[in-house]
Amino acid sequence: MGSPVKLSFFAKRDVLRAVPLMPLGATYGYISSGLVMPKGGACYVAAFDNPANTSKAHIVAYIDWFGRAYSCNEPLAQEPLRDPDLVVYTCGNNTESMDVGKENDDVTSPTRIDVFLCDGSRRTVAEARVANVDNTRKAEFSYTAIDDSFPGKFEVANPSRYLEFMSTAYLAFVEFARCTEWEPISTSDDSVTNGTVPNGAFDLAAIFSRFQQSDFFDAINREVLEAETSWTENPERARGIERFLVNGLRDSGLVGISADTLTVEGATEGPNARLIRTSRYSNLFFLDFVYNTQTECLEDGAFTSCDATRDMRHKLLRAEGALNRFLMVSNFLESEEDDTFEQTEEEISKLADSFVEYLCVQAPDPNSPLEAKGRWDTHVAIAQAGELWRAPYRIPYEFCLNEACTEVGFDLAVPCKSTMAQTHWNDDVDDYLPYTPIESSTIESRYAAHAALLAASSAFHASASIEKVYVNCLRDGNKEDIVISVEFDRKTLCDAYSASKANSFSEPFETLSRFNARFKFEGDNGLCNIEKLFSLGKGDFKSSFERLVAIDTTPFNEKARDMLHVDCPMRMSIFEDGQRRAYADEVSAALDVGVENAELALKQIHDRTEDLLVRDICTRLLAAFSEGALGETSFLEVKEAFMDAYGLKPAIMRASSLMRDDDPAAIGLLEELAAQGDAIDGFNDTSRVCYRYFDSYETRAIYAKRCLDDAKVRIVNPLADEVFLAHDSLAQELTTTITGADEALRHAQRCIELSPARAYSYLRAARAYFMKDDYENEVKMCCKALEVTWRADDAGLAFYWLAYSFWKLEKYDAAVACYKRCSMLNSYMASEAKTELDELLSSVKGLKRHSIEEDEAILEAHGVPLNALTENAEFLLAAAKETIDSSAVSLGCIFAAAGVRILRDDAIVPALRALNVTM
Repeated sequence: MGSPVKLSFFAKRDVLRAVPLMPLGATYGYISSGLVMPKGGACYVAAFDNPANTSKAHIVAYIDWFGRAYSCNEPLAQEPLRDPDLVVYTCGNNTESMDVGKENDDVTSPTRIDVFLCDGSRRTVAEARVANVDNTRKAEFSYTAIDDSFPGKFEVANPSRYLEFMSTAYLAFVEFARCTEWEPISTSDDSVTNGTVPNGAFDLAAIFSRFQQSDFFDAINREVLEAETSWTENPERARGIERFLVNGLRDSGLVGISADTLTVEGATEGPNARLIRTSRYSNLFFLDFVYNTQTECLEDGAFTSCDATRDMRHKLLRAEGALNRFLMVSNFLESEEDDTFEQTEEEISKLADSFVEYLCVQAPDPNSPLEAKGRWDTHVAIAQAGELWRAPYRIPYEFCLNEACTEVGFDLAVPCKSTMAQTHWNDDVDDYLPYTPIESSTIESRYAAHAALLAASSAFHASASIEKVYVNCLRDGNKEDIVISVEFDRKTLCDAYSASKANSFSEPFETLSRFNARFKFEGDNGLCNIEKLFSLGKGDFKSSFERLVAIDTTPFNEKARDMLHVDCPMRMSIFEDGQRRAYADEVSAALDVGVENAELALKQIHDRTEDLLVRDICTRLLAAFSEGALGETSFLEVKEAFMDAYGLKPAIMRASSLMRDDDPAAIGLLEELAAQGDAIDGFNDTSRVCYRYFDSYETRAIYAKRCLDDAKVRIVNPLADEVFLAHDSLAQELTTTITGADEALRHAQRCIELSPARAYSYLRAARAYFMKDDYENEVKMCCKALEVTWRADDAGLAFYWLAYSFWKLEKYDAAVACYKRCSMLNSYMASEAKTELDELLSSVKGLKRHSIEEDEAILEAHGVPLNALTENAEFLLAAAKETIDSSAVSLGCIFAAAGVRILRDDAIVPALRALNVTM
């Protein structure tokens, strides 16, 4: 049962009054509106706190209008790609489910209720009677449990409408039956006991479930083998749509092979193919595959390829295209409320071809742009539009904007004919035939033209500020094979879109000819290579200069100032020597011209800075040049004077070397260094300024969110790395000794003072408390680490240590929950967490696994900040938007890259790539 979902006042809900096997005092019902649900969805089954208060619901299942119920614990955006937990089907025909709106002359119709068990098998548990079968929504149902092994065999004789019937059936036969540890007995009906769909009905879910396994090549071979074997044994079960899929998979050339046979010279291993369903955006399949050498990527399925991988690339992309055309056809038929899939191969083939030919039907209206404003929102809106393209053949893209965000440039990796379908259905010969060369070239060319128009429409729709869109079409992603290059203007495209029938741009090349467009045909109607109109990162899209964060005084906007509590990027600097680095570069550049220029630069720096330390460095260097101690080749000495102003760097480098060699002398050297650093007056906190260590810009941002009590409205300046690292290294080294725990804790606490936004400061202290067997304080330190961390690995380690501490404190339920949380984060400690969890469960008698919701309640009761990692990631993404909109692009990209590692979003990555093009 999931977390409670708050229902609006207008959400339609009904409470079920009598459900077989319902626990005493429980309240269940169904919600038929007010929550998002997939197309074809009927309702959600839910538990309510009580009959009088139904404002909050715990979702337990989703029910569609086709007689299927799926267990779930939250609202769904798409139909689950797996077998339903319960299915109702009419015995008198070959359909799997109840047909919405289909006329039927019978007054009643016999119906059966099946459930799917944990082992994947399927059992009939009840017979249902359907009266007034004019359509599913108006039919009346009643049913009787017929499985002798079912607990409390019963009959529901009073007729009920579809939503009540399905909700009651799901709760009785699935939700409540689970509580009784029920296992149905076998029946004599072969179609049931073998787990297949009865009466030869087509089982779409079974096909999708095959491709959910990790071995993509095995999934292809199983689908082809099982389908073709089934057709041989039972020809009446063949469906045009599955024949279409199998033909496409055979077209790919991957049938009968494995990943091991796809190795290429130079690559360390096979393609590592992984099939992903892009559910958040296009909801299509994406076949993720790469070929890598020891040092570089040979093939990524987009813009990176080579001669050695090209043939394998084309095979893999043909397989992906076959699956996506199959998926798009099945989605369309289901949306038309036709899930019988009785269409012929010719009908299916023509429907699939239409998705290729009418790619631009999905083009958003450039006449009605979104309200994206600011640099960040515009980039993300364009990337989201690209991720939403439902392209039967993938169209990888890269884009960039000019600095004013008025012009967009796209590079599209359009498919070549070798990556597209190789055959099509021919009704005259009743079989699939190869495309002719002219047909293949025509399909390839028109698809590229439609892709260019789709990209342009998407960009103009993303923001009203976009005035021009440039598009290059790179055949097969080859940067040297540009086949279309176009400069689109908003008015002309808006007019063309409005005039196009069904917005499909049915004559794409005629439309392109209205713009400044370059394309040229050669033999077999194919496009030949042309000269492109623009290049990413050049011309209007050339890189713009951005100052280093340490010296960037460009003012932040109001929202950025409120979030980060500073007025410009320079105040976010994490390098104590950042300003001095710039001075060192300035003097070095002057020295490259001559000593006199270097001396002049030093005098100018001395006069314009208020930093007493910098003035002292300038004075010493001027004296050294004057005395002849430094000369025209003294670049290193100049840099060291600015960069190691306190003389700490040689000592920390020596200590690091000793630690790598496990030399005990490292401890003494680090203690001297720590004392020396703490004695530097320049790093003493005052009422106006404090000095803190930050290991990253992300940590600096989290300090602004989580550590306001530490800053106390003071200016926060970066601390010299060496001062902090001496204490941090001592805390680490001393925890490896039996007698060093107290000293380790002292240095760890100093780390917390100097770097309160760094998760590892608290983890160092947690480890020291562990050495002292002080598990209560170890728990507190791990919780503090979770509060400030923005890295999944740090959070994983904190949960791992929390689990062991709770174990030692005999808080076993909390320990189990922490081990599970560590595993869920997929951190480097995940495998150890799983091993120790098994040990804990086996060593403590009667200990049970809880649901995710129960685990969360247990940990919240112990004060564990479960949501902090997500909250920190959300903060970083919000900070990214405001800093980028303030022209601090590099800083914003750092924040966004960190946030998206936790809050996965396929559109953020191309947006970041686009921002980096113009940085």
